[in-house]
Amino acid sequence: MTAGVQSVGLVRDRLLDAAQATIEDTGWSSVTMARIGEQAGVSRQTVYNEFGTKHGLAEQLAMRELGRFLEVVRERMASETELVEGIRAACEGVLLMGERSLLVRTIMGSLPDEHDTDFLKILTTESGEIVESAVIVVKQSVLDLYPPTPLTDGELEVAVEVVVRLVLSAITRPSKPPADAATDIAWIVGLAFKGAGG
Repeated sequence: MTAGVQSVGLVRDRLLDAAQATIEDTGWSSVTMARIGEQAGVSRQTVYNEFGTKHGLAEQLAMRELGRFLEVVRERMASETELVEGIRAACEGVLLMGERSLLVRTIMGSLPDEHDTDFLKILTTESGEIVESAVIVVKQSVLDLYPPTPLTDGELEVAVEVVVRLVLSAITRPSKPPADAATDIAWIVGLAFKGAGG
């Protein structure tokens, strides 16, 4: 990696850190490009150059947080020898992290009529990129850790997407403790695999 690319990455990380700290302190609606630039020690124009819009900033924050969640998925799945138990462990880990993530809790605590709902949209109505990225990682983890599966490649992709969407739903609208929700999701996966193997 060249020094210039590394420097750009460091600036971006500083900006994302500043934005996250602001969100956790006073909420997403208080985030402005000027404020983030000031906190990171760069101009407002630099923030616009990095993210384009405030919505673009929200997307990059969400994708960075997703990366942290997916590290938990890989670790949890790698610690189990059986696929359905691996899915259960991964789901529980992600849901526990969702409860502890100050960023996620702040977003979920936003008022539905708040003027600035960029972040909430990214996790709900505009969650396509998050779902796609998560499906790629989870599917590859299944293929790497638990070959072979009784599902075709297309069926596995559908099953993984269902799991990802259920977990995202449980994060944004929790109705059960993480362990119970994870057990329910793993049960559904187990039924799918039994059906495919029958």
